Amino acid sequence: MNIAEVVKQLIRILYGLSPYFWVDRFLKNRESIHPPQSEAWQSLRNKRLLLSEFYIVAGLVVAIALWVWSTTLGLWAWVTILMMLRVIGIINKELGVILFGICKITEGTAVSATGRVIVLALVNYTTAMFLFAATYQTIGNFADVPVYLDSTWPLASLFQAMNIHFTLSAAFTANDLITWSITTGQGAFCFIFGTMILSLFVSLLNFKPLKA
Repeated sequence: MNIAEVVKQLIRILYGLSPYFWVDRFLKNRESIHPPQSEAWQSLRNKRLLLSEFYIVAGLVVAIALWVWSTTLGLWAWVTILMMLRVIGIINKELGVILFGICKITEGTAVSATGRVIVLALVNYTTAMFLFAATYQTIGNFADVPVYLDSTWPLASLFQAMNIHFTLSAAFTANDLITWSITTGQGAFCFIFGTMILSLFVSLLNFKPLKA
């Protein structure tokens, strides 16, 4: 077994931990009973597509709610573990889709860089940003946060997450090892995810060879 196959199987195992995987698998099994392109088959396929979009968009809504909650009432520290698991799930699924054509509804086929695929990927990217922001707010510790950012409403955590997400550089200096680890992890996430998004955009371009 080569290294690519090992990575592929690892991605499948991690993907199997997602609740979305089991619901989609149930619909997929029902879909396989019907002849392809039949009315019943198409109805189930549409349900799977709708479920995928709902799961991703709902994830964004929950991530925003968690960040707001962390700045008002506060979150328990153990919730950050669940948030980081969700971040790992996001990058794991995208790696499966881009690298091996798995972890998606049309499994085994080439990735089509449609507007839908790119938009959903960007929604996932934004979801991760708010999850990191909520994590910083809950267990993060920074050394040089300006007073004006936290005087009215705690915004330093969101600024830190946004800065890394869009510039790959931290807005504030980590004051302990845990915060440094989260910051580094977010940078790695953004680098990998950004590379995949760029590959999708490039695949939309129709390059033609130069004429002699």
